[in-house]
Formats: sequence, structure tokens, C-alpha cells
Amino acid sequence: MHTATVTLFHDTRRSTGKLSFVRLSVYADHKQKLFSTGEKISTDEWKFLERTKGSLPGTVKDEERRKLWRRFYGRYTDESGKEQDGYLLRAQTIIGRLGDSFSFDAFADELANYGKVQKMETIETDLIQALNDMATTMRKADRMGHADQFVYAAKSLRRFVDSFTDEEQKEFLSIPTPRRSSQPRPVARLEFEHLTPDFLITYEHWMLHCGRVSQIPTQPSTPASLTTVGFYLGRVRVVVNNAIRAGLLPATAYPFGKGRYVIPAGTNNKKALSKTDIDRIKAVVCLPGSMEQRSLDLWLFSYYCNGANLTDICHLTWGDVDTKGGKLSFVRQKTARSTKQKQTSITAYLRPETLAIIERWGTTDRTPTSYVFPCLIAGMDADRRRRVIHQVVKITNKWMNRIAQNLGIDGDINTYAARHSFATVLLKSKASLAFISKQLGHTNLKTTESYLGSFDDEEAKVFLNAL
Repeated sequence: MHTATVTLFHDTRRSTGKLSFVRLSVYADHKQKLFSTGEKISTDEWKFLERTKGSLPGTVKDEERRKLWRRFYGRYTDESGKEQDGYLLRAQTIIGRLGDSFSFDAFADELANYGKVQKMETIETDLIQALNDMATTMRKADRMGHADQFVYAAKSLRRFVDSFTDEEQKEFLSIPTPRRSSQPRPVARLEFEHLTPDFLITYEHWMLHCGRVSQIPTQPSTPASLTTVGFYLGRVRVVVNNAIRAGLLPATAYPFGKGRYVIPAGTNNKKALSKTDIDRIKAVVCLPGSMEQRSLDLWLFSYYCNGANLTDICHLTWGDVDTKGGKLSFVRQKTARSTKQKQTSITAYLRPETLAIIERWGTTDRTPTSYVFPCLIAGMDADRRRRVIHQVVKITNKWMNRIAQNLGIDGDINTYAARHSFATVLLKSKASLAFISKQLGHTNLKTTESYLGSFDDEEAKVFLNAL
């Protein structure tokens, strides 16, 4: 990869009044990505920054202009009195630190945590412990789904290391044989320094052979998917970046990226339903008040409301619903507690069908903080909410697959199919990619473009040529 470069960019495409956001424009490997600084300035202020990008002339006496220059190009003192690097300076520092290990994901992670002291609890240099510590941190922030992801990655790596004998750990994983001071066999520590590209390649091969634990104790493990491998190692990459920031691992030992180990992205085999099949699902008549009707209604509510997933639907409150304006607004739970991006509210317009679903299943207590659907109860902790929603999703998927089977529709008709179908139907209706991306709550078009995979070859060619 060629050395990454960064410049400032005044993004006037989404101006609000006379101010526009300043973004970091990063170019690497023939690709460009924009990263927000969170700062808005006027056109006149931007012209000043453009004129003085090399250095701050002594002729500039206006203190506000000097502060502006330091905030973007130099060093400045924040509201707490702490000295900070300017936006361009911190971006250049990150690029220099990453060196040949640069990737846009690593840059984004470093930028979001720049200047923060990462606390590595318990056993500082133990990778598996670091994954469990991160899970604890996520739980404290009520990010239960994210916490589980780190736990699953830790358990998988523990199984992988323990599957080797002491001699094999030393020979194939470069892990020293632990001293047998007692029985049973002591647990081998997986240090950050053991995480080499060769180690990761061996782990990937092991996962693809026997990485999935059988739900039946007496049955052998089965192969995991590349998607699962990528999912777990994405969590590992997070704690490795934390370790580098904390000085526990030199940046030169970073094992990910081109020329080292590339985390597999997996494949997107999700299939959207055709408009004909969706119309057949709409026409299904269920026994009133039954689980079948509730499941069908929740699925259709998701389809009509921008493909909102059931986690977002279960968290809807009456304060999110504007019946007079005919719309509801919500922030995706997936990103609600993220500190890496500005939270964007999604607006879904209510139709007669969705209003009828709300009337059919909505709670009687319509105070703004009360939940719209009677799935969650005020006072539930994050873990309990997660388990309840998991059960709602499970029941909905069960009944939707029965409906699909009765209609002769092939494949799983799960809750994600509603979201995927929403995007696909809009795209086939000639809606722009940018519009669909906004409706889905995506933060970049690349994520939305993945939905093109459900088209047949001829349709895909037509839409891609239109880009």
C-alpha cells in the first residue's frame, strides 16, 4: 500500500445556513474516504485556512482567527484546559503511527480514540483477557450485543489454543510451553506478541475445519463460516489497536493489513423477496390476536418502516410517533451508544397499514416515554431487554417461515429479509443509492451497495451502469 495522505475538505454539499462541516479527506490505495471533524465553519473562515495552510503568518492579529488555525493545523487548548493536537496534525500522526499497517478501519478507530488513555484491566498483555475486559466495558455501557461478540471471540481463541498440545503450541503457534507446577494442565497465555500473521492464518484454517461448537455435547465440532472468522477477528483487531495505543505492542507488530493477514469479509448471500412474493405475504389472513398475526404484523411493520430491525421496533416509544405528521423518528439501537459517529435520526412515514398495526398491538399507556409495542417493560436492564428481543425475533422468524412454506416461497423469510426487501424494492423503483442509504441509516454508501447482490446479472448491470 502506498503511504496514505490527508487533507482538509470543506464539505458544502450539506450546508446548514452559512456554515459547512470540515472533514478529513484521506487517500490511500487509490481510494478516498471522508472523516468528520465535527466542526462547522463559514466560507470566509475556510478561505483563511486555505491561504494559511503552510504556516500562520505573524500579520494575523485576530485572536479568533489564530485560534481557528491552531484548532485545525497546530495545537490548541480545549475547554478543560488540556492541550490537544489540531485535526490535521492528529490525522497525520495516526497515519505515521500506522505506517504500512494503514487501513481505513484502523484509521477510524485511532481517530475516535485519539488522546484517550485505554485501560487494559487484569492481565495487561493477555489477548484473551483483553477481549473479556472489553466485554465488561461494553456491558457497563449497556451495549450487551457488542459485549457478547467479544466474549465469543475470546472463547473461540481459548478453544483454538487449548486444542494444541504443549509441544504443538510452541512449534505451530510460537507459544512457550507453560511450566507444569500443578495438575490439571496449566492454561497457556496468549500474549499480544503471539498474534502474528502465521498465527492468524492457522486460526482461520482451524475455524474453517472445526470452529463451530455443536449444540449437542456428544457431537463433534463443525466448520465455521468465513463470515464468523471475520466477525471474531474484527473484535481481536479492536483490542490490538487498544494495546498499541497503550504502548503494550509496537505498531510494527500490527498483524493485520496487506502483506500481513487480511481479515476475511465473508459473503453476502442474503436474498431479497420479489415484489410479487411480498404482495402475497401482505394478503395472508391470520387468526386475530394470534402469534402468527403478531409475527406477520411485526415483519410488515419492519418492511414499511425503512426496514427497521426488531430491536429498533421494540424500543420505539410513543414520543417517537407523530400521528398528526404521519411519521415516526428513531435512532438505530445499533449505533445509539457509539461515540465514533454523529447519531442520525431515521424518519419513516406511516401508512394506513402501519397505523393499523400500531392500533392493533400498541400499548394503552401513550405517554412519550412508554414503549409502543408491549415487548419491553420500563425498568428492564440491558441484558433482560436483549433476551426478550431475541425471543421476539425467534418467534417472528418461526411464524414467517411457516407462512413462506404455506405460500411456496423458497428460502428463509426472517426479519432481516424485510429490511433487505425494503432496500431492494426501492432500488428497483429507481430510487437513488444516497436516498436508500439515508433511509436505512447507513453511514456510507459502501454498506448500501452490498444490497445490490440480490439482483440477477442483467438487473445488476443496468443499475451499476447508472452509477
